[in-house]
Amino acid sequence: MKKYVIVGCGYRGITSYAVPIVKEYQDCAELCGAYDVNRKRAELVSEYTGETVPVFDGFEKMLEETKPDTVIVTTVDAFHDEYIIKALYSGCDVISEKPLTTTFEKALAIKKGGGGNG
Repeated sequence: MKKYVIVGCGYRGITSYAVPIVKEYQDCAELCGAYDVNRKRAELVSEYTGETVPVFDGFEKMLEETKPDTVIVTTVDAFHDEYIIKALYSGCDVISEKPLTTTFEKALAIKKGGGGNG
């Protein structure tokens, strides 16, 4: 069973990722945490999925406590790199909505965070 967490709990993140994980892939995937800078949005994950999904007050805390296999990043585009890099350094796989990031410099930082030579 793969463990997933989501960062960025707007409508797209919840309906495109959280709900399918909980309702369609429960035999092979577990949504074990949600984080958003707006806690109320993170709390909506449980409402939309119909399951209790733990909500965290910090992204790093969520990574430490849940030890996910994969982090799903659906935040505001300009902040994708921040969460992608932290997830990669924590040893997680990352799924990010598009765009991956918003600048060339941030793309290089992601490449470095993922162990690339850049």
